[in-house]
Amino acid sequence: MKCSLFTLFLSAHILFLQSTCSIIGRPHGHRHALNHPRSLTSVPRTVNPTPIAMNATTRMDKRQHPSSSLDIIRDRRVNSIVGSLRSTKKDIPAWLSTLQQNGKWPDSEVDYATGCAARRANWPAQEHWIRLVIMAAAWRGGLMGAEEYAGDERLRAAISSAIDYWFSRDFTNLACLDSGGKPACSCDNHENWLWNTNWYSNVILIPGLVGRTCLLLRDTLSSSQLRICTRMTIRSYEYNVDGLTGANTLDVCRIGIDQALLTSDEALLADAYRRLYRELRIMNDVRADGIRADGAFGQHDGILYNGNYGKDFVNAMLGFGLESAETEFAANMDARIAFATLIDGDRWMIFRNSLTGVLHWDFSVLGRFISFPVADFQATGSIKISLGDVGQLGQEWQSHPLVDFEHSLSIPTEHANAGNLLGNRMFYTNDYMVHRGPNYVTTVKMWSSRTKHTECTNSQNPFGFHLADGVLYTYVQGNEYEDISASWDWNLIPGTTTDYGNTPLTCANTKRFGIESFVGGASTGQIGIAAMQYTNPSTRALRWRKAWFFLDDDVQHIMISSLSSTSSAPVYSVLDQRRLNGPVYIDGVEHSGAQNAAAQTLWHGGVGYMFSGTRLSVQVGRNVGDWSTIGTSTQPPTTVDLFSAWLSHDTEALSQPISYTVFPGTSPESFATKGRHLRLRTVQNDAHISAIFDEVNETFMAVFWDFEGGSVIFPDGMSMPVTISASAHAAVIYRMRSGDVTVSDPSQGLSSVKIAVVSQQSTPRILSFVLPRGGLAGSSVTKNVWA
Repeated sequence: MKCSLFTLFLSAHILFLQSTCSIIGRPHGHRHALNHPRSLTSVPRTVNPTPIAMNATTRMDKRQHPSSSLDIIRDRRVNSIVGSLRSTKKDIPAWLSTLQQNGKWPDSEVDYATGCAARRANWPAQEHWIRLVIMAAAWRGGLMGAEEYAGDERLRAAISSAIDYWFSRDFTNLACLDSGGKPACSCDNHENWLWNTNWYSNVILIPGLVGRTCLLLRDTLSSSQLRICTRMTIRSYEYNVDGLTGANTLDVCRIGIDQALLTSDEALLADAYRRLYRELRIMNDVRADGIRADGAFGQHDGILYNGNYGKDFVNAMLGFGLESAETEFAANMDARIAFATLIDGDRWMIFRNSLTGVLHWDFSVLGRFISFPVADFQATGSIKISLGDVGQLGQEWQSHPLVDFEHSLSIPTEHANAGNLLGNRMFYTNDYMVHRGPNYVTTVKMWSSRTKHTECTNSQNPFGFHLADGVLYTYVQGNEYEDISASWDWNLIPGTTTDYGNTPLTCANTKRFGIESFVGGASTGQIGIAAMQYTNPSTRALRWRKAWFFLDDDVQHIMISSLSSTSSAPVYSVLDQRRLNGPVYIDGVEHSGAQNAAAQTLWHGGVGYMFSGTRLSVQVGRNVGDWSTIGTSTQPPTTVDLFSAWLSHDTEALSQPISYTVFPGTSPESFATKGRHLRLRTVQNDAHISAIFDEVNETFMAVFWDFEGGSVIFPDGMSMPVTISASAHAAVIYRMRSGDVTVSDPSQGLSSVKIAVVSQQSTPRILSFVLPRGGLAGSSVTKNVWA
C-alpha cells in the first residue's frame, strides 16, 4: 500500500532530516478565563522552567553557557529590532518639533482616545509607541536614514518625556486588561487611564511596543521607568497562560523574552522559550489553532489564517530561531519539522502580482483581513515575511523547505505563479485546495461541519458570509482581485452557487460552522478533486453538491448537482467577479456592456469557459466602494472597473445538473484551440455520482456522494467498458496507464473503503484502503491495481 502524498513527503522529509542530522500572533486570539497577576507594582513570580529540548545537531563545543547565551540573544534581538524599522529623514525632526512639554503629541497627529471612546481595531494611540520605538532605535544607532541621531541628547530627553507621559496614564486596574467597558473597568474611566476595550491592545499590542522600546534603551532607563516597563510586560506574560493559542501565544512569549533580556532574567528566558516551543508543534484536533499536519494554520477555532495569524507566527519564529541559534534555546528537531511544514504549506498559498512584483496571500487565507486595501499594508498588502530571514534560518537549520521557499519566491515571474510551483494540493484540515499551473494559480475554499467559513470582528468583514461557499479564485496576472472588496457584490463571490440575496449579510451571520461533513478532496500531487455538499447554515433554503476536477493540461471541470432552493431568489453559479482587464469574448465575438443570453464559450482576462444549455450573464462597469463600510480602513472611497459573469439556473428545472469547463492561463486563440481538441467525457452527473473521463490522459475521476457508495461504468480509450465501484462515499482518481488509484474520504468519518476496478481486459481488482485518522483524516491514499 502507498501512503498519501503528504505522508510520503513527510516520511521522506524526516528520513532526510535524520540522514543529514539537521533540519529541521495576532489580534483577538482564542482565550479562556483571565488569570490576573496579583499586583501591578510588585509582581510575585515563581518560574520553574522545564528543560529546553536540546538541538541534537548542535555540537557541544559551540554550546553557550546560560549567561553568555542570554547576552548573545540580547545582542541579536536588539539588532533585529533596529534592522526591522524604517524611518525617513523627515520623521524624527518632525516628531521632535511637535512633541509637547508634557511628552504628548498633538491630537491632530496621535489620536489618544482611550477606553470606550477609542477605536477597537488598530488602536490609533499605538502611534505614540511606534514613534518611540523608532526614536529609541535612532538614538541607539544603526537605524538607516537616522544615523545622525545616534547618541543625540535632545532626542534621548524627548524619548524619556514621551515615555513618562504614557506611564503616568498606565492603568492599574487589572480588569482593564480584558474587561474594558464592563463593570469591572467601566467606560467612565474617571482616571483617564490609557486602555482599549479590545484585550489585544492591552495585552499584546502596547506591551510589545513598550518591551522593544525599553530593551533598546535598557541601561539608560530611570528606576521608575524600568519598574513600569517591567510591570506592563510581566502582566502580559502572566496573562491567561493556558488560554492563548496560535500566534497570540508567540506574541506573549516575545514580550516575556524581551523582558528577560531587559532584566537579565535567565529563568524567565527559559520559561518563555519553553512556552513557545509548546506551541511550535503539529496540532491535530479538529478546529485546532496553530500548525496543522497539511501545512495550514488555524486561528479562532481553526479558521484558515495562514495569511495573517500564520504569517505573524512565521515572523515570530524567524526571530526566535535566528536569535537562539547555537544556544541551548535553539529549536529541537520536532519543532523544526513543524515549522518547515508550515512554510511548505505557505508556499502553495502565495501568488505574485506580476504588474507590481509584490508577493501576496490568496484571499481565502486572509479571513476578515480581506476588508483592507493594499495601501493599509495589512495582510492584503504583501506576504509581509522576509524571504532573506527564511533563507538564513533555513541555512542555519539546513532545512530544505525553508531554503527553497526563499529561493523560489525570490525569482521574478511574468505571471501569478510565484515560485513556478506546479501541481495540486489538498489542505484537508481546512477544506481548501490549491492547483498551480505554469502561468496561473487557482484556489477553492469550502467549509464543513468541521470548519468555520470566516469571521467578523471589530466591524471588519461584515458581509463575508459566502467567503467559503466553494469560492474559486483564479490568478493569472495577479491583480485580479486586488483592492476590489469594497466595490464588489458580496452576493456574487467568485465560484459560488448562491440563491442571490437570500442570506442576510451581517456581522452576526459570520463565525458559523458548516452543516455538512462531506467536504474535502483527493489529490495525487499533480491533479485533484474537490468535493462539497452544501446546505446554507443560515437559511437552510439552498442545497447543492459540487465537484471541481483539476485535470492534466491545465483543464478544470466543475459539476453541480442535487440543487434545490426553497426561496424565490434566483440561483446563480458565479464564474468570476474581478477587475476588468481587456476585451470580453462571447462565442468568439468581442462584446462590451451587459449580456444575458445562451452561449457556448466565454473568455476574459486569461481565462476561458465552455458550457452548454445554460444562460450566461455578463456585467462590466465601474463600481464605487467605501472601505469604511466593510471594516476599519480610513482609505478614501474607490472606483473599480469590474467584470462579473455567472450562469443562471432554470427556476423551473432547478435540480437539473449543469457542468462547465475552465481553461486558465489562455489567450483567446489558445483557448479556442484547446476547446476544439478537448476530449473530456461526462460519465455521470447526478445526485449520486459526479464522474468524468479524460480520454487524452486516460484518467477517471469521480465523487461518490451516497454514503453507501455506488458504481459507474465508462468506456476506456478502446471503447471497452470499465466499472468503478466504491463501498462508501469517497473521491476517487484512477490513472489507467499507471494503475494508480487515489482515494480520500471527504467526510473524514470512515476508517476504510474498498474500490473495485472491473474491465473486460483484465482480472477484476478490489483494493482495500485503510484511511488516515486523527490529524491526517481526509488526506489521500494511493494504491496500484497491479501491486
